[in-house]
Amino acid sequence: MLAADTVLPHADLLIANLLIEYIGYGCFQRVIRQVSPEFVSSVIQVNPTEEFVSDSPYLHVFDGLGQVHHEMDSQTLTAALRETGYSLSGTEEISLPNGKKLMRLDFRREERRNHDSDL
Repeated sequence: MLAADTVLPHADLLIANLLIEYIGYGCFQRVIRQVSPEFVSSVIQVNPTEEFVSDSPYLHVFDGLGQVHHEMDSQTLTAALRETGYSLSGTEEISLPNGKKLMRLDFRREERRNHDSDL
């Protein structure tokens, strides 16, 4: 969660790979508004089942992660960024051996029209 008094610096590019799942759409929108990047690149994990942590001998290390995990989908992320003034500029999907997918979504800040120049 982004604390109200947190100050983040401006950046031209914001990269959020496998992060949004743990801070949620709303917090991510607040980060974007504060950083105000030209470009946003993100990778989300797409799960074919409800299990977002893959089976492994180290599965217990991730106990409790479900308390902060938010399920992601590309349509909702795209809509959240559109609300924040960004449009989707590219996607890439990578299939993983366990049936899950990593999806990269790239966004670009939409041009703000100067209505005075239109007069």
